[in-house]
Amino acid sequence: MRSNAPYEEGFLLILLLLALFGLLWLFSPFLEALFFAMILATASYGYYAKLLRRFNGSQTMAASAMSLLVFVGVIAPVTYLLVEVSLQVGHLYGSAQAWIGQQNAESLVKLNQTFLSYLPLSDEAQLSVIEQLRNNSEKIIAFAQKVTVFLLEGIVGSTSSFVTFIGLSVFALFFFYRDGHLVAHHLKILSPLENYYDQMVMDRFASLSAVLTLSVLGIAVMQGVSFALVAWLLGLPGLFIGMAIAVASFIPVVGAALIWIPITVFALVKGDYVTAAVIAFWGVVITGFVIDNIMRPILINRITRSLGQAGEGLAVANHTLLTVLSTFAGLIHFGVIGLFFGPVIAAMAITIFDVYEHKNSNLLDRT
Repeated sequence: MRSNAPYEEGFLLILLLLALFGLLWLFSPFLEALFFAMILATASYGYYAKLLRRFNGSQTMAASAMSLLVFVGVIAPVTYLLVEVSLQVGHLYGSAQAWIGQQNAESLVKLNQTFLSYLPLSDEAQLSVIEQLRNNSEKIIAFAQKVTVFLLEGIVGSTSSFVTFIGLSVFALFFFYRDGHLVAHHLKILSPLENYYDQMVMDRFASLSAVLTLSVLGIAVMQGVSFALVAWLLGLPGLFIGMAIAVASFIPVVGAALIWIPITVFALVKGDYVTAAVIAFWGVVITGFVIDNIMRPILINRITRSLGQAGEGLAVANHTLLTVLSTFAGLIHFGVIGLFFGPVIAAMAITIFDVYEHKNSNLLDRT
């Protein structure tokens, strides 16, 4: 009987590629949530192993407890912030619609007369603009109402999508904890690389996920809690401001400044100079210098030592240019959740380069 081994191998390879692309296409609506859950599970897998011993080896109980802890400690605060923002936007939308509904041609002209008086326009130009406003007042008011409705729908739609995304991530997180070791084992079997290189990639992914994720969350907690306490002492809504600062701190360079600068400006406009001075001092000195520039490297070093991966994840996590560019690129491509995706994808690309360099070290020209 004639052997068809070469054709079988080629045909099998085509089937494997079709199966891979088919699965990617089928699960494409869920890939971001699955990837996010995988990062969280990998970063916190060491804590799951400790819980596993406490539950006498019960994988289901340990995975359930760990998923609950991650949800309460990480996901629930972000969800609360988004829901709170949506409620505030809804209240603002109602007020804006009521105000717009009370406007007419004369009130619109009067409002814009005050604004035009500050512009370097001649009297004739101002009169011409006012006349155009009076003639098109109904269209302007109708347009303003449509814009407010559009913005509200966009914010509510984004919030509901994010809540769905979070629900799927928590659901997948349980299975990554419980069955993650089996998935890793099968990947090593199916991979054409030697097990040494498979393990190298997996270990690097685990250490980088832990260093990047835990350091970002740790800094977020420090900045959020410190600002929440200061806000409460100043009579401001501490919980909401603390959550906003914590979420904004994920963004490198600017981070918490996106929140405390507007608060400072608002306090100055109201004439509350003490609040403005305290918020500005806390934002620049405590949050910007002490926590960001002193505590962040200390935290990264401690996390790296606890993982036993000194010298691997630390170099990438501390590379400012790589971290900033990859974070903003992730933000552009994936939205808010890209704040996690970007650095991990960039770091894993560097890991692949390291694997190639190690495997082909005898062929590379190092002169």
